[in-house]
Amino acid sequence: MAKPDQIVLPALRGIMGDWVFYSCLMNMREINDRVRYAEEVHSNEQLSDMIQRQLKRGRSAQIAQYLSTQKERFFNSLVIATYGGEPSWHALSDVRNKTNDADLKDLSDETIESIGFLTFRGDESLFALDGQHRLAGIKKAIKDGIDQDPYDDLSVIFVAHQTTKKGLERTRRLFTTLNKTAKPVSKGDIVALDEDDAMAICVRWLIEKTKLFSGKRIAFVASSNIPVTNTTSLTTIVSLYDILTILFTKMDFDHRRLKADLQRARPSDEDLDAYFDYAKKYFALLRKHFDELDEFFDADDTNDVVSKHRGSHGGNALFRPIGLEIFALIIATLNRDHSLTQSVKLASKLPRNLSEAPYAGLMWNTSTSTIVNSHKVTLREVLLYMLGDSKYSDETLLARYRKDTGDENAVLPDPVV
Repeated sequence: MAKPDQIVLPALRGIMGDWVFYSCLMNMREINDRVRYAEEVHSNEQLSDMIQRQLKRGRSAQIAQYLSTQKERFFNSLVIATYGGEPSWHALSDVRNKTNDADLKDLSDETIESIGFLTFRGDESLFALDGQHRLAGIKKAIKDGIDQDPYDDLSVIFVAHQTTKKGLERTRRLFTTLNKTAKPVSKGDIVALDEDDAMAICVRWLIEKTKLFSGKRIAFVASSNIPVTNTTSLTTIVSLYDILTILFTKMDFDHRRLKADLQRARPSDEDLDAYFDYAKKYFALLRKHFDELDEFFDADDTNDVVSKHRGSHGGNALFRPIGLEIFALIIATLNRDHSLTQSVKLASKLPRNLSEAPYAGLMWNTSTSTIVNSHKVTLREVLLYMLGDSKYSDETLLARYRKDTGDENAVLPDPVV
């Protein structure tokens, strides 16, 4: 492959700790042609290969699609190490002499010296320390012939790397620091803010455009666990997000998609309307076939309804986030062979009292009066067994049931259909 030509990048020069860095603008084509992955961090070939395997299992295809289809796309900065060649910094030092603007004439030397251009001859080695999956997505988008003219400009931060033993240690430390301290966006933040994620958008619409989850009917907490003191909400916004994820990725309807596809690129307005209508249809069917949910959705003041169905006494499985999720999974399983309406109607035949089988021991600890979250699969399959649709044999399921409840003499509940 031919050596890239010289390039001049607009840049800001900064210092943090003992790192000198340059924050530049670089278009996607140049990044594709010049920047490699971080195999240079390790002299050990197997460790380098491990980085490559991680990237192959990564999100390059999703990121490439995002770059190709999302008009409101945006990336945070890639951090790139550079060694070899002769990168040169050119400060914009004469700005005070060529301006009539009084504000610019008063610029400090430090400010002026931090603005300028960074030049590369083309024989440098550049590799990504932070943003390798984004780099993989860029490379795939370019390879696939992304239709951009001009190419997007991206923010890139350059740091200097040395191939000495000390230099390798220093760069490895920066590589791990950047990747360890990068905190994923919480699901709560996604639900509240994401304008591409179909589930997040529909959660907000259910709250804002319907009475179903308006006001105190939904708990605005950034987890699936509903606070013990909450006596007005059916579930949390994060749990509602998880339920919509089940609906949009597992139910048998025309707009079913992979979760990653629904999170990465905003669907069309028509598709979003279809997802929203499907969510409303699902909860309308729950209201129709589950009297306790109809009681909740019909109440102006939900406190009495929630207090009756959730508390230290146990109550109703559907008034616990884990219970709503398990029933959504059961309905999705039934939906493979039945219509959505029939699936909800069948699920409504299941018991919901937490103090009774199969919830006692699997979802409800009768000794401590607390929710158990660790036996969801067993509980789901026992409930499906009661509907004649478990994926396990009776023998396997009974063994799981006895093990998870801690009762060697337990028997599977009677079928309900």
